[in-house]
Amino acid sequence: MPAERDLDRLYGLPRDQFTSARNALVSELRNVGRKEHAEEVLALKKPPVSAWAVNQLARQHPQEVAELVKAGDALRKAQRDVLAGKKGADVREASRAQHQLADGLVDAAREILEEAGERATQATAQRISATLRAASSDPAAAKLLRKGHLSEDVESVGFGPLLHVAPQRKGRSQPKRDRTRERAALEKKRKREAVAQARQEAAAARKAADKAEREAKRAREQAEAAERRVASLER
Repeated sequence: MPAERDLDRLYGLPRDQFTSARNALVSELRNVGRKEHAEEVLALKKPPVSAWAVNQLARQHPQEVAELVKAGDALRKAQRDVLAGKKGADVREASRAQHQLADGLVDAAREILEEAGERATQATAQRISATLRAASSDPAAAKLLRKGHLSEDVESVGFGPLLHVAPQRKGRSQPKRDRTRERAALEKKRKREAVAQARQEAAAARKAADKAEREAKRAREQAEAAERRVASLER
């Protein structure tokens, strides 16, 4: 894996500088013969606005992020206790505590985005909140959260948060090349989905344009007919 200091520098940069800095680092690694590490760095994607804001929270508000991770640990333990049939487990209270800490960090993230000239939309705030809660409840994701190394949003599915970039936790760790291939395959899949969506939107726009053109033509014909009637009456 790339050195921690390199990852810290990349994910701590302004978002619009990520790609150029990553590519420069790839060139440096290739020049010194670290081709495998260079490919892993090249596979790193620029975080979306929401994940970038969460990464900056880890740098500007490390204590609050640490408290959120503790709250996520408490929630996970309460959930396990409930599933095991133990008495005294209060999942609702643990969840409330986690939500309160996440809400406070969302407000801080809004300020970070505004200072960086990024739009702090409601949708972005919701993704930040979801990422904070899901990542703090998952041990592997929580490590990336505290380091500020998230490259994607974190999604929660049921009791188990799902982090697309988190390493597998069952059995032996995946080989580095396999992880690189998986990231590349995921990126290709997302590009195909984006192209398909763009085609659907283009088709819908063309359909709407054709309809508007037909309606405009019909309106012109009606106007011309009305004008002919006026002319006839005047004569």
